[in-house]
Parts: sequence; structure tokens; C-alpha cells
Amino acid sequence: MHHETRYLFVYGTLRRVSSHPMAQRLAEHARFAGAARAQGRLYDLGRYPGMTAAHGPDEWVHGDLYDLAGAAATLAELDAYEAIESPQPAFFERQAAAVTSDEGRPVQAWLYWWRGPVSEAQRIPSGDYFAREQEAKSLPPAC
Repeated sequence: MHHETRYLFVYGTLRRVSSHPMAQRLAEHARFAGAARAQGRLYDLGRYPGMTAAHGPDEWVHGDLYDLAGAAATLAELDAYEAIESPQPAFFERQAAAVTSDEGRPVQAWLYWWRGPVSEAQRIPSGDYFAREQEAKSLPPAC
């Protein structure tokens, strides 16, 4: 059963800090509603991250919340983008989930769940895809 929701939670290439063209497109066509988090686990899948269900109550994925009011076409475009990006038979599935806004308010939002294999070696423990890049950059160079 699909809940009608006007919000979208993004945690990877579609976030505001991303330079991806689809991130810029989303920012142009939907209203940024603030930072948010959702319960789950985040994995680095190479060119993008994937989110899976949490194994415990303290596992969170950090991202951005967008208000898609009147932007149904944008959502259809994003579905197509996610489908093209993910190698079959693994894929991203858009489902409504409970997301917590920065103010601590619960919001029903669409999010793209990763429906494919992951390995624990790919896990991003912070739950923040872009903090992961900063962590990697701040490490001393390996000799």
C-alpha cells in the first residue's frame, strides 16, 4: 500500500551538497525543507550510496528533505534516474517511510531503499555519505 506523501528524503547523489545534475534539478523543482534523518544503514556502492533497513534503534542515515508539492513529474524523473543507475537485478525501490526532521518532527517521506547485496566492508558507520568523503580526505596519505 502506498501512502500519499509530498516529501522526499535523499541521502546520496541527490543531496544539496552533491554536484550531480539530478541534485541540481531536484533543488530547482522542489522546495528544500531542511536536513533530516531516517532509520537505516548506509552503504557505499561506488558512484552512489544505498540505504537498507536499520538493525537497531541507533542506526540513522542523514540526508535532505524536499517538499515535492506539485512536482509529480520530478518524482517520475527521479524514479527513472534511480532505475537507470542501479544494475539489475539489484535496484532502488521508492517507498514511504518515517523520517525525522532536524526539529525532531516525524514526517512521512518517500525514500529510495537499496534492494541489492551489500557487504559490511562497504558500510558507512556515520550514516552520512558526504561526511564519509570528508573523513577519507582528512586521513593522512598512506605511504
